[in-house]
Amino acid sequence: MIDDIVIPQATKIEQAVIGALLLEPGFIPEVVAELTPDSFYEPFNAKVYSVIRAMYDSGEQIDLFTVSQRCKRDQELASKNVAAILSGYTMLVGSGAGVVAHARIVREKYLSRQLITVATKALNEIRNEEDLSEIIDEFNSGMDRISMSVAGGRGARHISELLNECMRDAERRQVLAEQGMTPGIPTGLVQLDELTTGWHGGELIVLAARPGMGKTAFMLHSARTAAAAGYSPCIYSLEMSGVSIADRLLMAVCGVDSDVYRSGKMDSEDWKELERASAELSNLPIYVDDNPVVSMRYIRSHSKIMKKRGRCGIIFIDYLQLADTSTDQRNRNREQEIAQASRQAKIIAKELDVPVVLLSQLSRKCEERGGMNRMPMLSDLRESGAIEQDADIVGFIFRPAYYNIDSWPTSQGDVSTRDLGIVNIAKQRNGATEEIPFRHNHSMTRITDYKLYDNEPKRGTPF
Repeated sequence: MIDDIVIPQATKIEQAVIGALLLEPGFIPEVVAELTPDSFYEPFNAKVYSVIRAMYDSGEQIDLFTVSQRCKRDQELASKNVAAILSGYTMLVGSGAGVVAHARIVREKYLSRQLITVATKALNEIRNEEDLSEIIDEFNSGMDRISMSVAGGRGARHISELLNECMRDAERRQVLAEQGMTPGIPTGLVQLDELTTGWHGGELIVLAARPGMGKTAFMLHSARTAAAAGYSPCIYSLEMSGVSIADRLLMAVCGVDSDVYRSGKMDSEDWKELERASAELSNLPIYVDDNPVVSMRYIRSHSKIMKKRGRCGIIFIDYLQLADTSTDQRNRNREQEIAQASRQAKIIAKELDVPVVLLSQLSRKCEERGGMNRMPMLSDLRESGAIEQDADIVGFIFRPAYYNIDSWPTSQGDVSTRDLGIVNIAKQRNGATEEIPFRHNHSMTRITDYKLYDNEPKRGTPF
């Protein structure tokens, strides 16, 4: 029955939308909010709209002549008389007055086609007697994507609504403070919780370091702490496999030596400890996506679906420079690509109202400095100053002993750097900056609060 359905399309209206944008490009921001190139049924129209959008993103002049010339660079469009075709499109409309309404019609047709695609795929899989649970899961995923497209943004809100939300948040923080709890999501370090009040929804937290400093170890420690507090971490691991992530988490929880674990020379007691740790971790709501080729666009769409399912309370991305930043825009350098990726990470945090913890590499400049001056600075953020601008919090992870620095100065004198790590909060949009110490084991699989003595109060460190 579904084979007889006429595919929803509105090619004439697609042509009218493009024609209106060529006549009055001032409407492009409103149309871009409604349509992507995939929204167009006719491939030629999709290609032309993609060119218009790319030119708009790069701030170029948009009119019939400039767009026609730009289309000549595309191999698929070069063989067509683009100028004549687009000139015909402009003749379909007198102005851009109705372009937004027309764009919504094109969008509705696109969403209708998506519905048919999802339903057809499910029916074909049912006919082929494939696994029912997988069919339902894929069908729900497809419907979630369509529902999110229909919902769109929430637009501007009156200040009174925002103030009411502020008051509710203030009351919630007071209740949590009276209960001795962190208002935000626990970070994994008591001192860091006191400084930041935890990770908060809508914030972009950048944790940067040179290789070998423990970025991934600290991320997993923070993720495990968040999960234990009832928040569901979504970890997008672009560097390590999911099994490697699970290995690191196991070593953080159990008492088995990591070298013994890797060598396979475990006795019966080690296996009991592994099974205990595995059972403990299995009860935590931690989700890992180890797809090695992932763009911010993928993370955005996937995390939306996970949020809708109640499986995304905080997002960890390991790490920024490995994200797929390719676009259809030419002449973009690496710095611009990284800037766009960090901006998208901030958008994800705001859209989903969850913290996004973004790991990032540092340039070698900090290693060129000597001694204690190797502590990273904001200017060391690799490939883009936009990371610093987008981030609400920037923390640098640093281990002095890695550079053969034996002691580190504090307010109460020098302390040994053995097993010492530092999270240097160099930027905090809503608070102070400070160096936060932590302890780690030799394999960097276990991180704990820094204490000189076992009975030391939580703020009793010399830092």
